[in-house]
Amino acid sequence: MRALAAVAAILAFTSAAAAATDERCGTPDYLIEPQASLSRVLAAVTRTQRLDILVLSGAPSQMNTAKGLRSYPSYLEAALSAELPRVQVRVAVRAAPRRSVMEVQPLLPALLAEVKPNLVIWQGGTVEAYRGIDAYGFGRSLLAGVSTLIVGGSDVILVNMQYSPRTELLIDIPAYNENMRWVSESLDIPFFNRYAIMRHWSDTGAFDLAALKNDGMFEKIHFCLGRLLADFVIRAASLSEFKGAGQ
Repeated sequence: MRALAAVAAILAFTSAAAAATDERCGTPDYLIEPQASLSRVLAAVTRTQRLDILVLSGAPSQMNTAKGLRSYPSYLEAALSAELPRVQVRVAVRAAPRRSVMEVQPLLPALLAEVKPNLVIWQGGTVEAYRGIDAYGFGRSLLAGVSTLIVGGSDVILVNMQYSPRTELLIDIPAYNENMRWVSESLDIPFFNRYAIMRHWSDTGAFDLAALKNDGMFEKIHFCLGRLLADFVIRAASLSEFKGAGQ
């Protein structure tokens, strides 16, 4: 009985912690409304009941792969699996440490052949901003890279850099964000504005993004990002008919 009570207490604490984090995930609709569709994702899920996602990043430190903490791709997979119980969801992460979009471009055909994703979530801008790479050149390279992914059969979502008040004045963030938006509009693909979402959380006090202490905030933020991105994918791909099916 004591063991059962202990388990119940742990589950109650976990549920309470998740609920508290959910409250802090609040984001205005205009920041998370897909502006383009994921037709290939819908076709693949309808045909095979599978959703294979490749998360591509040049900044693995943002995913905290070195520290063993859960990051948004993990939470994305969990959220999609929970929301789409009859769909087999797989999220693969491939990081190209400190490589720019231009340097990642030649790797794309091999990645497509290896993972065979229906959807590529490409996180960009961070490496280029910190290396001082020309923002316009970044945009042109990203346009070419996304075009390669589309020709290769994948839908694409672009995700921009994180917001941090400590680096806001050090790099020209708007230039990179605007070039990512330009690519998304030019190729009619969804743009997940992580930077604006996190800035909203900072401005409203949901998260203290200027804090240096390690109090679990990393995973709380990534939990929110994963949940929001899962909902973003479901809406962009019109997968509502698969939500809760079979439950």
